[in-house]
Amino acid sequence: MNNQLAEELLSKVMGWQPADFNQVGLELQAMASYKYDEYQQFSPGMRFTESLARWLSQFTPDERKAALDYIRQHLIFISTAEMNHLVSIAYPDCIRPLLLDLAAKKAGIDSWRRRQIAASDAFRVLQRKTLFLGLSDGARTDVFRRANPLLTNEQVRPSHEPSRERIDGLLKDLKTALKDLGGPVAAEESTEQNDPAFEVVVLMDDFSASGISYLRSTEDGAVTGKIGKFLVNLANPDNHLSKLVVKEGREIIVVLYLATARVEEKLDAEKKKLEERFGLKISIVIVQRLPTEITLAVGAKPEVDALIQKYYDDANETASTRLGGTDLRYGFAACGLPLVLSHNTPNNSLGLLWADGPQMRSLFPRVTRHKDSI
Repeated sequence: MNNQLAEELLSKVMGWQPADFNQVGLELQAMASYKYDEYQQFSPGMRFTESLARWLSQFTPDERKAALDYIRQHLIFISTAEMNHLVSIAYPDCIRPLLLDLAAKKAGIDSWRRRQIAASDAFRVLQRKTLFLGLSDGARTDVFRRANPLLTNEQVRPSHEPSRERIDGLLKDLKTALKDLGGPVAAEESTEQNDPAFEVVVLMDDFSASGISYLRSTEDGAVTGKIGKFLVNLANPDNHLSKLVVKEGREIIVVLYLATARVEEKLDAEKKKLEERFGLKISIVIVQRLPTEITLAVGAKPEVDALIQKYYDDANETASTRLGGTDLRYGFAACGLPLVLSHNTPNNSLGLLWADGPQMRSLFPRVTRHKDSI
C-alpha cells in the first residue's frame, strides 16, 4: 500500500481531521521512514502505517486513542544499524578491557599501564587464546568479526555447539597461530610437547529479558539452558568440548548486546554457584542495559491493561512459552516490554504487539522459533 492510501486509512480508523493528522500522523510517518518500515517480518508490501491502521481497527473507537498513545510514548524499536553498533563496540569497549586485566595479572604489569599491557606478549597470546561463540544467530558473528580485524576468523564461530571435527580444527589452528605470533610466551605454548587450548570463551547473543533460555535448573538440580548445557559439557571429560578449554584458570565471559536489568540480576545471582560447581570464573557483560522503568507493570496503565486482558489468544502459548510461568499477555515470563527488534519482536514483549490469532491482530508480526506442531 502506498503512503497516501495508508495515511487515509489511518485517518479513517482514528476519525482524524487534517489538523489531527498534521499533529500526530506526520510524527508517525517520520518514525516509520526513520525506523519502523525496516521491520523484517512485515508481509510483502506492508509498511508500518498500514500495519498500525489494521492493528488499531481491532479496538473500539474509544480504545484506539489509548493504544496509539502507548505506541507513540513507549515503543522502543532497535534498528539494524543500532544493533550492529552494539555488536561493533562489544569487543573494544567491553571484552578487551577484561582481557587486558587478565593479561596484566599474568605478566605482572600494573593494570593501569594499558598501553604496556596491550603491547605485551602475554596479551597477544591471551587474545588469540580467546574463543568467541554465538549463542544464537542473533549473535551476528559476521558483523562482530568484520568490526574486529585483529581477531581471526578461526576464533569467531557462529555456534556454541561445535562439532568434534570443528573442535579439532580450532585447536590445530590455535597451535599454528601461536607459533606464528612469536615471542617467549607463544613459543612456550606452541612446542611439540604442548597441546594448547583456549583460556577464555566468550558466549555472545543479541538480546535477553528473562535469562530463562540461558540458565535454569531442573527438578533434580541439574543445570540446563544454553549456557547451563555448555558449562556441563565443558566440565564433562567424556565430552569433546572439554578439550577445547584449559583445565585450570578457565574464564567464561557472557556478552549480551542488549538486555534488561532483570536478566543481569539473574545471571549475577547464579554466577558464584556456577563458578564453584564448574571450577571456572564467569563475567557478565551487558553492552546496553534496558532500565526497569520501561516495563509495563500490571496496574501502571489501567487503560492499556484493559486492552491486554480483552485482546488475547492463548493459541500463541506453547510448551516452550510455559517455561516462563505465565501466559503471554505481558510477554514471556511477564517481562512487559514495549520492545521491537528490527528482525523480529521478542516474545518477552507485550503480546498485544506481536501475537496473532482469532482474538487479536499484531502490530509487529513475530516469527516463532518453537512450535508445538508444524
